[in-house]
Amino acid sequence: MRKRHTNKKNVTFFTTLYFLASLLVLYVVTLGDLNFEFAVKLVTLLSLSFLYLETTPKVNYWYVVILLFSIVSDSLFVFEKHFYYEALFLLILNRFLYIIIIYHSILKYPLKTLLLYAIPFVFIFSMIYLILYEYVNDIQLLVFIMGVVSISLILFAFLNLLTKNNTKALYFFLGVLIFPIADVLTAISNYISPSPYYIVIYHLMYYVARYLIFRSMVLRR
Repeated sequence: MRKRHTNKKNVTFFTTLYFLASLLVLYVVTLGDLNFEFAVKLVTLLSLSFLYLETTPKVNYWYVVILLFSIVSDSLFVFEKHFYYEALFLLILNRFLYIIIIYHSILKYPLKTLLLYAIPFVFIFSMIYLILYEYVNDIQLLVFIMGVVSISLILFAFLNLLTKNNTKALYFFLGVLIFPIADVLTAISNYISPSPYYIVIYHLMYYVARYLIFRSMVLRR
C-alpha cells in the first residue's frame, strides 16, 4: 500500500493554531463576549480536526464524528442559556462514541474480571455523585448518565492500556481520565462555587485531554 504523504507545513500550522487558539480560549471565557468565545472555540476544534486528517495514517470515522459533535456541543455550550440540554446530550453521546472506538479491547476479559476492575471506579463515582447530587437538582439524571458513561469509558481505556501497554493506549487513557475531572470542576463552578479560575482550569483540561486523545488516534502503537 502506498504510504500516505503528510504535509509538514500543514501539520506545523494546524498544531500551532490549535495551541494558540486553546490559550486564547482561556482568556476569552473570562470576557463574557459570547460571539468572540464561539469564534475562538470553533477555530480551536476545526484546527484539531484538520490536524487529525492531515496526520492520521488511517481515518477512524468514529473519531471524525466525535470531532464534529465536539464542534457542535462546544458551540451550544457557549449559548448554554438556550441550548444547555442539547449540548449536554452531545457531550454524553461523545463519551459513548469513545467507548465504541476501544470496546474491542475488553472482549478478552470475562465478566467477573470486568466487575472486579470496575469496583474502584464505581466507588469513586458514587462518592462524587453523592456530593454533587443536592446541587444539580435540574440535571440529576443527566449527571448520573454522564457519570456512568464516563466511568465506563475510563474502565475500558484502563483495560485497553493493560492489554496493549503502549504509548497509544496511554495517551488515550490519560485523555479520557482528564474528562470527568474537568466535568466535576465544571459542576463545582456552575453550581457550588462560581469562580473564573475554575472556568479557565477546566477549559485547559478539556483541550489538553482532546490533544492527548488526538495523539493516541494518530499513533500506530
